[in-house]
Amino acid sequence: MTLEAPLSPSAIQNLAAGLYASSASAKVRLTQSYRAHICPLHEVIQEVPPHARVLDVGCGHGLLLNLLARLGRIQQGHGFDVAAPAIGVANDVAKEHGLSATIAFEHRTIEQGIPGLGHEVVTVVDVLHHVPDEHKAQFFRSLCDVVPPGGRLIVKDMVVKPRWRAAANQMHDLVMARQWVAHVGPDQVEVWAAAEGMRVVRKDLFNTWWYGHWLLVMEKPPSQCAAP
Repeated sequence: MTLEAPLSPSAIQNLAAGLYASSASAKVRLTQSYRAHICPLHEVIQEVPPHARVLDVGCGHGLLLNLLARLGRIQQGHGFDVAAPAIGVANDVAKEHGLSATIAFEHRTIEQGIPGLGHEVVTVVDVLHHVPDEHKAQFFRSLCDVVPPGGRLIVKDMVVKPRWRAAANQMHDLVMARQWVAHVGPDQVEVWAAAEGMRVVRKDLFNTWWYGHWLLVMEKPPSQCAAP
């Protein structure tokens, strides 16, 4: 299947339901199927250039890469996460649907860091708010380090205001991830991006149900090679 027009959340839900129908628990099937109505994945997918190689940081159960591969949008993908059971599900889904030749998933500890594999696109969806405040800036610098010249960094995360939307997400993660998360706004991330020489090409806000999201798409300028 080749992606030609923007997908709707309902279309992504249907794709996700098919992908995770038999390779995951009932809870995982439910969360992956309905995530498109909570998280604007269709906006993230549209920012991935066709035929790109994608590194998905904190990939969880592998939904984004499995969708991208199922849609025929990417040339190759690699996802990693600190949660070994989630990675097991991600790999099972990819194998069941014949996507393993395109994508792979890896269990990776925080201490191992972010692998620099030369992917043109790095995606980071709902990860930054799980990073402790004192480590956020360094984590973002590490993301920028693995983006090659001319490459793209796509970050989707949760809003800091209005406060009631931020509180709704904190309650969500307290129940689902058993973690009290710390949000950071896109303005602060823009400051970090500028310090790393990244250029913001898109900045957007979205509301889904009671959740609020921000999206930043950043690019690293191509290397300027001096003439001989």
